[in-house]
Amino acid sequence: QMSGVSIANQLMLIFNLCIFGATSGAGIFTAQFFGSGDHRGIRHTFRFKVLICLLISLLGAAIFLFGGETLIGLYLTGDGDSAMAAGAMEYGQKYLKVMMWGFLPFALSNAYSSTLRETGETFIPMVAGIAPVITNTVLNWLLIFGVGPFPTLGVQGAALATVISRFVQTGIVI
Repeated sequence: QMSGVSIANQLMLIFNLCIFGATSGAGIFTAQFFGSGDHRGIRHTFRFKVLICLLISLLGAAIFLFGGETLIGLYLTGDGDSAMAAGAMEYGQKYLKVMMWGFLPFALSNAYSSTLRETGETFIPMVAGIAPVITNTVLNWLLIFGVGPFPTLGVQGAALATVISRFVQTGIVI
């Protein structure tokens, strides 16, 4: 289970870096527009961030939906046990399928947070960074292990907790 989730998270890191790169690149212009008092320019760069994040999210979802098994399989080559590799593949795919539901909220929260930071508002992005960590930690405990009335979901529970925490983060920044 840990191997499957670890592999899927390495793939997710690439998606996260693409979103970060896109918002940071446009953010240079946002900061310049803010410094010169050009609110129209800020709106244009924000619109660009949202559109490029939507595009990256759709592209990432398509790649992971149709090529996720192949991408995970790239990490499972070598002289290991075939049963272990099959298990890692299964868990990695389960995790990745749930995580894709968090692409859009992650992308939008990055577009909003970066714009807020570049225009001098740092408190809301800070709260929006702390709240999902707490949410994810609590929901991981509840959903992975099935505490109380919650079902034991294992790997899928970990992914679901992360997706919910991303929606929390997006709600805070918006």
